[in-house]
Amino acid sequence: MQTIRLVTTVGSDGRVRIDAPSSLPPGPAEVIVRPITEPARPTLHWRDLRGLGKEIWRGIDAQAYVNELRDKWER
Repeated sequence: MQTIRLVTTVGSDGRVRIDAPSSLPPGPAEVIVRPITEPARPTLHWRDLRGLGKEIWRGIDAQAYVNELRDKWER
């Protein structure tokens, strides 16, 4: 038995169009239709971003970096 998984869209009229590959033999076939559910997205809060990107500052004096930028602005 050959199983082919296809993803399609249900039209506003409730009809489903299926374009099956030509490798299916002629004759009856069972078609099962189920909606695709989106996985639940986790609720994020701004506090979840704490520490994000901290590794790029490893070994760098942040205050010296800011002072250097400010010196460039004054020129």
